[in-house]
Amino acid sequence: MLQYIIGAIIGIAIGFGIGYIIRKKIAEAKIKSAEDAAAKILVDAKKEAEARKKEAVLEVKDEIYKLRSESDREMKERRSEVQRMERRAIQKEETLDRKIEAFEKKEV
Repeated sequence: MLQYIIGAIIGIAIGFGIGYIIRKKIAEAKIKSAEDAAAKILVDAKKEAEARKKEAVLEVKDEIYKLRSESDREMKERRSEVQRMERRAIQKEETLDRKIEAFEKKEV
């Protein structure tokens, strides 16, 4: 009878020991899984941040290109307008010169 009690106590102790080890392994596996998931989330977040940064840089470059193109177009328009005004001023000057010559010839 004593042997059965001792056997039962040893069986219970071994059962607790095995249960403890199994529980510890399961907890370690869950912790490892959580750490892996956290690491993946961190890697994904870094990739997403890098992608957004690249997208923002491209948008800024595109905006700079558009502004530069618009500025160049406006400069061309202004140059053209200035040249047109210069030609007009030269024509008026030439017209005045001809009128002055004509007037001087009449007086002579």
